[in-house]
Amino acid sequence: MLKKPKTKQYSTVIFFFLTVALFGWFAIKPTIQTILYLQREIVDKKAVNTQMDDKINALIEAQAILENIQPQLEVISYTIPTNPQAVDIARQLKNLAEVSQASLSAIQIASVPILIATPSAAIPSSIVKHTAIPITLSIDGSYNTLASFMSGLLAMQRIITIDSLSFSPSKSGLPQARTNEIRLQLKLTGYYKN
Repeated sequence: MLKKPKTKQYSTVIFFFLTVALFGWFAIKPTIQTILYLQREIVDKKAVNTQMDDKINALIEAQAILENIQPQLEVISYTIPTNPQAVDIARQLKNLAEVSQASLSAIQIASVPILIATPSAAIPSSIVKHTAIPITLSIDGSYNTLASFMSGLLAMQRIITIDSLSFSPSKSGLPQARTNEIRLQLKLTGYYKN
């Protein structure tokens, strides 16, 4: 079969094309692989770029929101301060009694530290402990006066919980005392972070 001239020519042409195709494939294959790799890399980079643009836009929106609520953050941080500020609580309660025209007869705040020790390294900084400050308060006045005082107490910026309250007739012992006066006994709890 190899002695026939047509077979020889066809065989030579076929082997030539197979050789060219084989060497061409090995020469072109790395280039094709590089092209496919680069196309996949471009798609991945575009996806990452889109995600980064979304994150940048979200950060810009968050920054705008933060700038809008910045004045309110101070009020929020005042609700539970980082130190006891027991004198401020007493002053606020006294001022509230004066505004509501009630007579503050006694206020007792449990002992609290003046300075807070720096947190130890053993406690992670993400854990925030709240320490309670027990407060006992006696206030005299009419029902409307005491209702005004309680409304003011509930509207205070600093968080103070009412543990118990009791009403009783006022025992001021003063001759000019009105008979419709009531004594309000309150047990409150204030908080601070440590």
